[in-house]
Amino acid sequence: MVSFKESARNPRNRMAISALAVAAVVFVAVGIAVELVFLPKASSPGGGSGQTSTGGSGGCQAAIPAAGSAPSTPVKGAVDQLVQDFNSRNVAGLSNFYAQDACVTWSGLASGLTGTYNGQGNIRILYGSSIGKTTFLNASTANYNEKAASPSSVNVTMTILMNGNSSVVGALTASIDATQQWAYNGGQWQIIKENWDYKTFQVQFPVSSTTFPQWGAMRTGKSPDLVSEKSFEWNAGPYVAASVYAFLFAIAAIGVVKYRSRSRPV
Repeated sequence: MVSFKESARNPRNRMAISALAVAAVVFVAVGIAVELVFLPKASSPGGGSGQTSTGGSGGCQAAIPAAGSAPSTPVKGAVDQLVQDFNSRNVAGLSNFYAQDACVTWSGLASGLTGTYNGQGNIRILYGSSIGKTTFLNASTANYNEKAASPSSVNVTMTILMNGNSSVVGALTASIDATQQWAYNGGQWQIIKENWDYKTFQVQFPVSSTTFPQWGAMRTGKSPDLVSEKSFEWNAGPYVAASVYAFLFAIAAIGVVKYRSRSRPV
């Protein structure tokens, strides 16, 4: 402690220590800024602000669009194309069927992906995390029914039967009761609100989670941003690690400065 105070009295050492302190602060600040910019935002567990609730299960909220032009194609054609894109694992094509402020809820036995996802971006992450790692996927529909609220707004209900294969969990099967609200706007049909109620969901090789459920999601090819449990610890971890490394770096650098000041001839 005494030697440190003595070295601190030397102007050159004071400047070096000050520079190291500034460098440590800048290092931590840059690390936090990088995390804030590049960490994906987790999907919301509820409806987004500024949206008007349309009712329905799962807490899904979405704005009701104004009446658009008369449809030039039936909504069934859009539903069929949606299923085709699902079978071809075309995440970009799937997400284009959803409005920018669409709301999707997955409930029931959907494993770690249960929740409400607001906005086309989060829906794209949802599909990329759930079907992006499959090697084969086949979905078919049954019990299809549609009810028009207006010429440009149609409510669709159906059962989705799914089977496929993943390089991580092996064979998978699922049955889903789906409810969709479609709106015809800008010359195309788009989904405003959707609920998938998983009645069954089975995989060949279940994968267990670790302390952080996010690791379990990543091991199964899913996005860790879709896991709500321990999200604070998961996102705060890099900040804590950056602070610890900066502290250790500063201690080591101060030790080097002290050693060099001692070895320098008077």
